[in-house]
Amino acid sequence: MFSPRRPNALLGNGKLMIILDDYGNLLHLYYPHVGMWQHLEQFRLGVHHGPFFRWIPPYSDDTPHTQSYTDDTGEANTRLEVNGVGLEFYDVIHPALDVFIRRIRVRALDESPVKLYFYHRLNIAETQFGETVFHDPDVSGLIHFKNSYFFMFGSQPSFSSCACGEHSVKGLSGTYVDAEDGRLLSSDVSHGSADSVAELTFNPNGDWVEGYYYIVAGRSLEEVYSLNQYLSSKGLRKAMSEASSFWSSWFAHKPRVDRQLDGQLGSVYRSSLYVLKNCVDVDGSIIASPDAANLKLSGDSYNYCWWRDASYVAVALNETGMSQLTLKFLRFAVRNQLKEGYFYHRHSPDGSWGSTWHRKPFIQLDQTCSVIYTLYNYYLHTDDVSSLLEFWPMVKSAANYVSSQIKDGWLTPSYDLWEENYGVHVYTACMVWHGLLSAEKIGDVLGKERRGWSQLAESVRSRLLESMSDGSLPRMLDRDDKRADSSMLMLVNTGLIHPSTELAHKLVGYVESKLGKKSGGVALYQGNS
Repeated sequence: MFSPRRPNALLGNGKLMIILDDYGNLLHLYYPHVGMWQHLEQFRLGVHHGPFFRWIPPYSDDTPHTQSYTDDTGEANTRLEVNGVGLEFYDVIHPALDVFIRRIRVRALDESPVKLYFYHRLNIAETQFGETVFHDPDVSGLIHFKNSYFFMFGSQPSFSSCACGEHSVKGLSGTYVDAEDGRLLSSDVSHGSADSVAELTFNPNGDWVEGYYYIVAGRSLEEVYSLNQYLSSKGLRKAMSEASSFWSSWFAHKPRVDRQLDGQLGSVYRSSLYVLKNCVDVDGSIIASPDAANLKLSGDSYNYCWWRDASYVAVALNETGMSQLTLKFLRFAVRNQLKEGYFYHRHSPDGSWGSTWHRKPFIQLDQTCSVIYTLYNYYLHTDDVSSLLEFWPMVKSAANYVSSQIKDGWLTPSYDLWEENYGVHVYTACMVWHGLLSAEKIGDVLGKERRGWSQLAESVRSRLLESMSDGSLPRMLDRDDKRADSSMLMLVNTGLIHPSTELAHKLVGYVESKLGKKSGGVALYQGNS
């Protein structure tokens, strides 16, 4: 039994996203939104040299390998050794073109040719059947398509052989089996549960030799042909150079707080900037995670935009000089705000409603307030008054709705941030206080008449602090639940409880003592599985 494949590197441009495992296998292929759709079911990379054939792990035993981002280039670099063959992959996604490019270096110490086999089992639009794959000799590529999604797989030099077939039907395992003797039985087209294998031949003769493998994504055959023609005329090396130059310039204009960090921490910081940027969709959605591995275990994934999670990311974007991406997110919020003023539980990256386990009206009050605060935080970092004015109708509608859910300082129940309890969580009350104060401050900047939001915010704060007046630290305000909860630290972080007070020190100490882990960090809450 081979070990499960784990995501290790992310490449993207806001429309096309590819996730790699630590051996350089493609795990997920998203298009035309970040996190939607996941079109790739299985990718394999095989190596044939002399009498040996081997699939790269996890479809075989482990092999020596390393992977990292090349500093400030947006390039993932993977090195492996397979049966005496040295392999190096340098992977990028072009910032302006929906193209993934892999530069491949191969070395073998004898004169035997090295053949690499690329196996493609797609799941276009996340459905298995009704797919077509064909080999087009005019462009020397394989093209998979279904409906309005087209993916071309090409190489330089051209593939030496290709095979189109089927998988998972008629007792077939998959066309990858055809590669395992080092020779493909050529077939030009297949449909239904379609898959393909491409062969790329190298002749190292003891030296390092180089080639390219690439993927072009488009919404029509004409679009992928046009992109392929552009790559052919420009050259894959030049296209990769453009991508690296873009990211080098992009990194050069970001705050260099990593200069204050040790080498490895600085590298993690820069990689984090890259990942943050590439988890923001071209239309403004910010997904919780691009990892779809959970899909087969639970029937769903984290490829959704939660307003709370996205707001945390947006605040980080503001802190790291990427506030223009926060602006995209806020416009995404405007487009998806409900007429009542609040925000639905979670959205797919294209703005459509995501699946939910919440009861109607599918609301978490803290999420709506998080969006309000994100706008105010954006203003604090940019002084962009014009954008405050643009988003004022959203703020007013959201704050008025939240205000309608408060009576004498008590909140109407909604789902908590852990999405488990329907009631009044301390974290929710804290964020309502924070959001309404932010709304009032935005109105003050714009010279708007005060609407009583700050008074309502203080009434919520008073009720919350009253619940702690007996020395206890409850996590729920509408029931007896005094389990330690890490989210209660937000009371200190937002300033609802001043950090210098005895209550703040007590709260932090309580969370650390009950939830602290020997390995570092804290658990979500007591009893969390």
